[in-house]
Amino acid sequence: MAYHKFKDDYLDKLLQSYFGAEFFNPNHSEVQQYFNSFREEISHSKTKIITIAGTNGKGQTSHYINDILVSQGFKTGLWTSPHVLSVTERFKFNDQNIDHDNLKEVFERVYSKDFKLSYYEFLFYCFCSIATKRELDYIILEVGLGGRLDAVNFLDADYTLLTSISKDHEEFLGSSLTGILQEKLGVCRAPAPHFSALSQSFLRKRQGEILKGHHFIDLFESGVLLEDDDYFLRNKLLALYFTTYLQEGVLSREELISKASEFSCTVTKGRQEEVTIKDIKFIFIGAHNIDGIRKMRDFFLSKKQSEKSHLLCAFSKRKIEDVETSIEIFKSSPCLWESINFTSFDHLKALDLQSIPMSDDYEICGDWKSYLDEVINSKKGQWIVTGSYYFIGEVQKYLNTRFNLF
Repeated sequence: MAYHKFKDDYLDKLLQSYFGAEFFNPNHSEVQQYFNSFREEISHSKTKIITIAGTNGKGQTSHYINDILVSQGFKTGLWTSPHVLSVTERFKFNDQNIDHDNLKEVFERVYSKDFKLSYYEFLFYCFCSIATKRELDYIILEVGLGGRLDAVNFLDADYTLLTSISKDHEEFLGSSLTGILQEKLGVCRAPAPHFSALSQSFLRKRQGEILKGHHFIDLFESGVLLEDDDYFLRNKLLALYFTTYLQEGVLSREELISKASEFSCTVTKGRQEEVTIKDIKFIFIGAHNIDGIRKMRDFFLSKKQSEKSHLLCAFSKRKIEDVETSIEIFKSSPCLWESINFTSFDHLKALDLQSIPMSDDYEICGDWKSYLDEVINSKKGQWIVTGSYYFIGEVQKYLNTRFNLF
């Protein structure tokens, strides 16, 4: 479903009138009651729940799994977050996002001012209400934040996958990697099989201790994944291994890599999404934490491109030391960048410009819209737009007003 400014603006304003901005609600127990009927209904159906957790890579892995299952003829429902351009992105059934008018009808029918649901929980409630009315083979759920306290955990998973662990959302998950791991493994259910793409050996060992007695597969230990794999390949191999497992088959790494080269996945919003305007290639990559930025840098380094790219980045609010570390990661690879540019945007979760330290190594842009106009008119080449998914959404909306691209 393409972006529709009028309809998407209406849906956004409707949600804001209900809840305001999207913020995480840690009060898990008080809203569980709203999802009991969905959990019960799904447990008595043929539908299987696939839950994907992780700090980075879970959204792309979720889309890969959905694409593969749809290509095999299965009926699927895919829940992801956040959205970039349209809230309809969070509601994908088979290979199509939900229709705007259909979603509007669901919002208005389902909403009650007596609900104790947050913005995110309400959207997931709407997703469940739609999904349980369809005869689906699989429901694929990307965890929004953490795992144990996320709304998707109200549904019991038949299969769980873990893509990666690093520091993010420390105000809710803490700063200990082993603590973050435990929160994310909260989506696991015995005896549901678990599939791990964790690269850190000490976390894999701890995972084994936490999941003692569970059936789980370590894709690094089995040799399916290697340290040198870029994170896009890692996500695709995890998805291919898992979907092959569902068909009661196990393939070698070489066979999976061959399948990965043959299988064409749909473009997912803000995740290595490419758009060309007037000989300028824009690549949108949501890299919203230190590990995501480091993996993005390593991915471009692995490509060994002869031409340098320009970088335009805006962060969500975070600790100043995380901002400084992120900037240092960008600066550590001057072979990649023709220019490095930081900005801010109009959003409750945006990091303000004053929080970005001044330096001669990069530019700070006060008005990113005017800067983009200048880029399009005179600064050609390849531009990486990164940082917050909310920023990527704002950039795409602005470009859409000028070029009707999305």
